[in-house]
Amino acid sequence: MVLTRLLLDVAKPVGEYNIIDLAKDLSKYVSGGTVFIKVEEVDIRTEALKIVIEGKKINFEGVNSAIKDRGAVINSLDEVTISSNGKKK
Repeated sequence: MVLTRLLLDVAKPVGEYNIIDLAKDLSKYVSGGTVFIKVEEVDIRTEALKIVIEGKKINFEGVNSAIKDRGAVINSLDEVTISSNGKKK
């Protein structure tokens, strides 16, 4: 089984870095896919982001670490898709 899609609700500090930098960091953990980030809300200290990651294989541990390393936090995991890789055990 392979993780192929994630929808994350993430909070990041305002002004620390832009979403392009975050998307580049996250793309390192996606094989053959895309990273989409939308700013949903901005307040004084944080930006609320919706992040969609799709690909042939997603390394969730890497994604989680990249988000934490940027000082952001995953508020919720809103969608997950797991695909069969077609191999029998």
